[in-house]
Amino acid sequence: MSDRRTVAVIGAGIAGLATAWYLQQDGVDVSVLEGTDRVGGKVCTSEFDDVPLDVGPDTFLGRIPWAVDLCRQLGLGDDLVAPATTRAFLWSRGRLRPLPDGLALGVPLKPMALARSGVISPAGLARAGLDVVLPQIKPRADPSVADVIGGRLGPEVLDRLVDPLIGGINAGRSDRLSMAAVAPDLFAAHRLHRSLILGLRAERNLGFGRTFWSPKRSESPRTTTKTARQTEEAPLFLGLRGGMERLTSTLAAKLDVRLSTSVESVARSGNGRLVVGVRGGRPIEADTVVLAVPAIAAAGMLRGASAKAADPLAAIRYASVGVATLAYRPEDVVHPLDGSGFLVPRVDGRLLTACTWFSSKWPNIRPGGLVLLRCSAGRDGDERIAQLDDAELVDRMHGEAAQALGLRAGPVESLLIRWPDAFPQYDVGHLGRVDAAERALARDLPGVHLVGASYRGVGIASCVRQAKQAAERIACGSPARQALERG
Repeated sequence: MSDRRTVAVIGAGIAGLATAWYLQQDGVDVSVLEGTDRVGGKVCTSEFDDVPLDVGPDTFLGRIPWAVDLCRQLGLGDDLVAPATTRAFLWSRGRLRPLPDGLALGVPLKPMALARSGVISPAGLARAGLDVVLPQIKPRADPSVADVIGGRLGPEVLDRLVDPLIGGINAGRSDRLSMAAVAPDLFAAHRLHRSLILGLRAERNLGFGRTFWSPKRSESPRTTTKTARQTEEAPLFLGLRGGMERLTSTLAAKLDVRLSTSVESVARSGNGRLVVGVRGGRPIEADTVVLAVPAIAAAGMLRGASAKAADPLAAIRYASVGVATLAYRPEDVVHPLDGSGFLVPRVDGRLLTACTWFSSKWPNIRPGGLVLLRCSAGRDGDERIAQLDDAELVDRMHGEAAQALGLRAGPVESLLIRWPDAFPQYDVGHLGRVDAAERALARDLPGVHLVGASYRGVGIASCVRQAKQAAERIACGSPARQALERG
């Protein structure tokens, strides 16, 4: 018998492809099974007037190593490009207001900058300042974002700064999202310090967490001061010239990927190996299986072999979003697009959740000289987009963008992409549910691993991190690796 371990990776999104790539580099025989007819999952680049345009994520975090290193390994390092601007606004209380400097995932660390922005009322500023004098609140094991931020800084900072940022990243609600799961840096400061603001300042001065003083989810362990200084000099976000799908297509070209291979079940055979049941095809045996699919899909595959793994995975909820790219003649855009776009607080009740000024963020992407706006709608608890057909949804998005930007006419072209059940909701208790599923798998189906956005971090960089860590765990147990280490 061969001493090479065989691995079946189910799902050809970025998490599955990266896992397979790292395993292959370690000499493991690996196949990727994908139920649809394309690779990439939510990483998707479409043509817009013959110009490649990302309709899924268009950047990843650039100050942490995982996605950057993977691009360099694949020969894409020279095509990494930073957005032309990261300046952002909030469409709050009827006006576009610049996001103030010194935010840690929405928590304001510079009171004067916050006051100048006009995002928070004088009463809200006074309430936020109480954080530095209030006694420490005994931290709960897994509080929501709203529990911590609302308790320390008051409802205005929560509703008009933190919820648009953290809630926007996750298409979620701050009163349901787990602080430990979506903002571990903030949660650590809350547990360790009496004041959240002073605690975050102290952490920053010590060089901890500097990578994430911005509206993006924290995805890395703590760094040394030297490393923090180095990462602060790197671009916060990076995109890929020609579109982000180049990353997934390059990976797929180097791997054994089987499209239109729909997996129905994962179980253990009488000989001790894992068996992957394929709809309309022969079962596939493997020593190890990596489930790089949404939790709800993984639950269905595992139900017959481990109900105790399937149940907590099935409890993970999802939110649906719609993304419309709207093209305008330059003379029809009144407001100066001097930034990357704006976020919209949930509390104002609008359909839009964000509007990216795509042609300002990526000045080289202006098909036909048109100005591109990328509008987003849909989040947990707001199902209005499901009640609108495509034309109605584009019209509503344009209408709200016109209010914010003073657009003189409608778009001359549009491209709408709906992403149903695309954003996993890291509700309070999320990490406990993932832990419970993994414990059940270790007992009932040893050799089955979970990776991807449903589990321990959304975003391309986080998915690559999970992939690398899973591949290292799997490869360390392979006979070939053990023989190499003994030799």
